[in-house]
Amino acid sequence: MARNSTLTARLGYIDTQATFVQAALLAAHGAGARAGGFRVSDVRFFFLLFTNWVEHDVTRPSQDIDLTQVRRTLERLVRAGHAEASTSAPVKGLPRGRRYVLTGEGLCSLAEGLAARERAPLEEALFAVCFAASYRDAVLSRVEGRARALSPAVRRRVERALDPLRLVKEAQRTSAAVLADLEERVEAGLRYEEQSRKALARAEPVADVVRALEAAGSYQLHRVRPLGEVLLTLPEDLRQFELSEGMGLRSRLLFAPLAERARAEHAVLTRLEARLTAGKAAPG
Repeated sequence: MARNSTLTARLGYIDTQATFVQAALLAAHGAGARAGGFRVSDVRFFFLLFTNWVEHDVTRPSQDIDLTQVRRTLERLVRAGHAEASTSAPVKGLPRGRRYVLTGEGLCSLAEGLAARERAPLEEALFAVCFAASYRDAVLSRVEGRARALSPAVRRRVERALDPLRLVKEAQRTSAAVLADLEERVEAGLRYEEQSRKALARAEPVADVVRALEAAGSYQLHRVRPLGEVLLTLPEDLRQFELSEGMGLRSRLLFAPLAERARAEHAVLTRLEARLTAGKAAPG
C-alpha cells in the first residue's frame, strides 16, 4: 500500500512497533468477543506473543510495550470513533476491568495500517502475510460498536488490505529494490576503488582524483554533503584509506553480504508466493 493509514499516524509515538501493535489490537478484539470486549493487558499479551513469533525476544530482548502506552492508544482510538469502551456487564468468572471493542471503521483502519508498512523488514512482512492468511475472515466477522455490519465498501477495503498474496507481492517489490541498490553499490565501489588506485599510482593530484569520483555519481548523499567536501576535509591518513581501500572494503564486507541476504530473502518471498498461489488454486 502506498500510504500509511490515518490510524497509523495516530500511533506515531509507537510507530516503530506499529505492525505488532495493530495486529495485537485486532487479535485482542477477536479473542475478547465472548467476554464483552478486551482489556489493556490483552493487547500487551498479543503484542508479546506476535513479537515472540518473529524472534524479537531473542534479537530485541528488552522490547516490550507499556500498559500506559496501550491505554493511551485505546483512548485515541475511542476519540477517533475506532473503538468504544464496552458497556457490557462483566461475564461471570472473568476478571473485571475496563474493556474495549473495535468499531467497523476501527477494524478497517487497523487492517489497512497493518498492511501499510512500506519497506518493512522480512520478519514483519512475513508476519503480516501469516496474520492475513490466518485471520482475515475472523477480522471480517467481528464487528462491534455503532456500526455492527461492514458496508460493502469497507469490507472490500479490509479484504484488499489483508490479502496475503498482495502483501507478498509488495514485499517482493521491496526486496527487489533493495537488492538492485546493493548490487549497484557493490559494483560501483569495486569500480571506483580500481579507478582511484590507478589514478593515485599515476601520482595524480588528490583533488583531481576526488573530483573524478564525485563526477561518477556513485555517492548517494551528495545532496546532503558532496563527496568532494567529505573526502577533502578528512585528515590525510583517513583520506588516503578511503581512496585506496575504504570503498572496496565496504563493497566486500558490507554491501556484498547485504546483497546476498537480500537475494536470499527475495527467493524466500518468491517461494511463499508460489505456496499461496497454489493454495488459492487448490479445490475446496
